[in-house]
Amino acid sequence: MSAFVTALGNLFKKPATVCYPFEPTYKPTDYRGLIEHVPEVCIWCRRCEIDCLSGAIVFSQDLEGQQTFHYNPYVCIYCGECVAVCPKEGSIFQIAANAAPAVKAQDVNNQWGITFDNAVESRKVYMAEKKRLADLKKAEQAAAAAEAKAAAAATVTTAAAVTPAEQIATAAPIVPPPSEPTAPTAE
Repeated sequence: MSAFVTALGNLFKKPATVCYPFEPTYKPTDYRGLIEHVPEVCIWCRRCEIDCLSGAIVFSQDLEGQQTFHYNPYVCIYCGECVAVCPKEGSIFQIAANAAPAVKAQDVNNQWGITFDNAVESRKVYMAEKKRLADLKKAEQAAAAAEAKAAAAATVTTAAAVTPAEQIATAAPIVPPPSEPTAPTAE
């Protein structure tokens, strides 16, 4: 019976909870909210991606090596580890804001899975292309070195293959030494 009286008394008292939708909630000064990334400051070391506990950060890479930062606030647990591990001050930081509620039409979970897989695949493709170009360059250098070696060997072989008779035939003609000088004749 006392519970009923307490419940009935609470109907006429001020609510003990926060009126969130109608009033903004209090946010402390050290509130950890959404992650912000500044590409102009970033050194693209990917430490934030490596240390992200929830997998909310991923980098994609195109064939020219340009990286792109991707962040999913709906996967993020707002731990701040990415900010703490970043070696470049101001490249990544947290703001005192929450993510807007996701709606079903955004399909945030499935889209993030696709984005994550595409980003990982783009880095694999970039590394494979980089390796292919390095192998191609090595092959070109090896072919040039082999060609230079063959040309040097051909020069040595050609010089060694000439017989003494050919050397005499191709040598400059021997000019006999001039005989005694003759006096000019007067005419």
